[in-house]
Amino acid sequence: MKPTAMVIMHLYRLSRHILVGIIVLSVFFVSFSPCLAEDELSSHGGTESRGTVSADSSLVSGTQSTIVFSARDSLRYAISLRTMDLWGKASIASDNMSIDAPRIVVDYSTSSLNAYPSKDDKGDLVEKPVFADKKGSFEAEEITYNFSTREGLTENISSETDEGYYSGEEVTRLENGELLVKNGFFTTCPKDDPDFWFYSRDMRIIPNDRIVARPLIMYIHPVLFSQQLPPIPLLALPYMVIPLRTDRSSGFLIPRAGNDDDRGFYLSNLGYFWAFNDYTDLRLEGDLALNGSWRIGERFRYNKRYLYHGTLEAEFERYLNDSDESKYDNWFVNLEHHQKFDPTARLDLDLEYQGGNRYYDVNSIDSENIITEQASSYASFSKTYNEGRQGFTLSYQGVQDLTSDDVTQTLSAAYFQSRVYPFSSGSNSPDDWRSRFSLIPRADATIYSAVIDEDDYWNYRGDVGLEMAYLQDFSEGFSARFTQGIHFQGQFDDSPLYGIRRGAKLELPLGVQSRLFRYLNLNASILFNNYYQDGVVTATYDDGDVVTSTTDERSHFSSYGVELEAETRLYGTLYSGLLRDLAGIKALRHTLIPTLSFTWNPDFTSDDFGYYGRYYDESEGAYVRYNRFMDALYSEVPGPNCTVGLGLQNLFQAKMAGDPKKSSDRVVQLLSFDASTAYNFAADSLKLAPLVLSASSNALSPNLLFSAGAVYDFYSYDAVSGDRINTFYADDGGGLLRFVKGFMNMSLNVNGYFRSGNQGSAPTEILNAVEGDNALATSVYKERFRKKSHLQEAYRLPWQLRLSLYLNSDHENPLEPADTDALLNTSARIGLSNIWQLGVNTGYDIENGDFVFPQINLYGDFNCWEMGFEWIPSGEYQSYFFQIGIKSPQLKDLRFRQRGRIDTSS
Repeated sequence: MKPTAMVIMHLYRLSRHILVGIIVLSVFFVSFSPCLAEDELSSHGGTESRGTVSADSSLVSGTQSTIVFSARDSLRYAISLRTMDLWGKASIASDNMSIDAPRIVVDYSTSSLNAYPSKDDKGDLVEKPVFADKKGSFEAEEITYNFSTREGLTENISSETDEGYYSGEEVTRLENGELLVKNGFFTTCPKDDPDFWFYSRDMRIIPNDRIVARPLIMYIHPVLFSQQLPPIPLLALPYMVIPLRTDRSSGFLIPRAGNDDDRGFYLSNLGYFWAFNDYTDLRLEGDLALNGSWRIGERFRYNKRYLYHGTLEAEFERYLNDSDESKYDNWFVNLEHHQKFDPTARLDLDLEYQGGNRYYDVNSIDSENIITEQASSYASFSKTYNEGRQGFTLSYQGVQDLTSDDVTQTLSAAYFQSRVYPFSSGSNSPDDWRSRFSLIPRADATIYSAVIDEDDYWNYRGDVGLEMAYLQDFSEGFSARFTQGIHFQGQFDDSPLYGIRRGAKLELPLGVQSRLFRYLNLNASILFNNYYQDGVVTATYDDGDVVTSTTDERSHFSSYGVELEAETRLYGTLYSGLLRDLAGIKALRHTLIPTLSFTWNPDFTSDDFGYYGRYYDESEGAYVRYNRFMDALYSEVPGPNCTVGLGLQNLFQAKMAGDPKKSSDRVVQLLSFDASTAYNFAADSLKLAPLVLSASSNALSPNLLFSAGAVYDFYSYDAVSGDRINTFYADDGGGLLRFVKGFMNMSLNVNGYFRSGNQGSAPTEILNAVEGDNALATSVYKERFRKKSHLQEAYRLPWQLRLSLYLNSDHENPLEPADTDALLNTSARIGLSNIWQLGVNTGYDIENGDFVFPQINLYGDFNCWEMGFEWIPSGEYQSYFFQIGIKSPQLKDLRFRQRGRIDTSS
């Protein structure tokens, strides 16, 4: 094009825009006259037309700000009708509000507009109007908006917001941003064909807050074996409030219905969740049955990050059992609190109490007690000083036996101190004795109380100890630590059987721990023990009957003894090129760790020490010796002891050749085998102790572990009583050793993949989850619901198998057949598809042919929602548990749960 022509064209376009601007200004700022020759003014062409309406325009009454409009194709003004028609990429914006549509018609007489879509030749929608403001945006087939009231009306709306996706036949948008939806649908699933949704005839959506629906129907879209099933209405309620906030929000709980033979039809999970603020919330819930049974429970939680958190739970239940016309009232209280005052001080509380005539209900807050049959309480406070080198701990432990209501409680305090060098200073040399002298002090106190069979038991005990040590290096490879300890213990005891008793014990251990020739460890100690006590009761017998009770004059006794122990390690290594070529074994090593011990003390039961007395039993016609301290707190008077103990630990290891590029050899534990026995030279008979054997190995595979142990006796037994006799088993016609008891355990843990129909590689996080130590390994006894995402269809499907076989045989009574137990535990999990996962966990008593707490779990991950089903098909706790939950953060607390018992009487 020539330059002259281009200039003329630009001048033409400029003049047209000037003309359009003049017309727009005339429309909005000039009073129209009825004698105008033209009723319609227009601007059209391939350029975009723009304009503004000022805040004081009377043609758009009620507006208090500028309205900006534009259209790509054309603007048409109908002066007599007071309308403006915008075509092609039309847009109107005012006061943080904007509407974009293929066509927008503004009616100045009503201060409103209508936005229309565009359609193709078949009448299908091509482009819809879009409304947006600071509350969000949505698109609809048609939008009507009033500038004065700032309210809108839409048809067949659909929108995406931070809270989710919604659509409806007719939507009214209020000035505050709330939406009134007729025949509305809402979901948080980002799909054209969502996995779940909510439908309501009248729905009120309050952005960033909640949805109020009257009524509400929840639909899910399940998939079975990659085949999508028709939508299923899961839940129907006359009224429901659904929270949309990503943080915790208040609202009603979703009730659950159930039916059992004990109480008939019932509703559970009736209640309200109240989020006070970001740190505290309260959950009130209850059950109500048609037969009059009811339950009420609460859970109060608080959490201040990095400082403290805790929970207070309580419930009371009245359970009326129609099957046997019985009544149960039970209550439960639990307080859990954890607080970290600073890096050196911490408080932990977990207190649990139960009472009443309990009937275990699967809907109870504390359902774990159904299996444990006990309530445990624990509390502790700890404080450390000097970077953890010293400190003290206060603790409480309580156990309530729910089968008998017996209660035991222990309150204890302990002071600890690591080794200190009181005379050492920075100026001392390593050879100075002051840097070699050390102390280890300690102290603790315990209060024990119990109520057993309605009898009260009390015991108070205090311990104070101090160990003094001196370390001396004599030469290279030869060092020794000399120690002298002083330990004092006092006790006060009150029990129905013995009454009030008091006692004390003083221990003075003198020892040395040394290392000789680098490889020989030699430890020696001399023990001095003194026992002081009162209330020692003895009995005088006449014709075999107790006729009187007296208090023994002697209230203390002493004992002493010597202990020696020596240990070393012996190594043997085998290098073989043949083993390396055949099995990749570069070397075999056998480590033998022998331990030799010696203990000695005199016979304190002899008459020389006077700790034993004697009386004449007329019925037996002989004197009977008895322990004078048999009713005292410290009553174990040592008998003769001169025992040599021998222990042998064998370790068989193999060094396996690794990747030559990485030079990473690995050591495999082929076998660990231990054996120990002892011989008491001072015993009158049965001097040889039983032989104890144990072994373990995972040589075949790191995932396969074998372990076994057994006890064998060298002596035979009495054919009438079954007691051990001083005759070797071999001399009595048996073998060298007599089996007493033993066990064998085998455990297998393997996992892998099944290939699906499509090939592909799984994401890194999925591979790590499957191949790691914790891959799909959550205990089925505790797992109620998995929240991890699972494999997609194109990935390999994971599987895991855990097997353990435990065999135990007890033949301590040789007159009876051996008591044998055989238990097979199985835990398996398999991915059936990219959605479904099946898990089985059970124990099988091979001896009795019974399943022990069998449990079957089915889990489905449908991207936007998930489902879990747990079934205990047999046993005392036959029941089922079903749960459906939404995975989005806004609706994570919206879960449909159903529990129930299974009648075992039929």
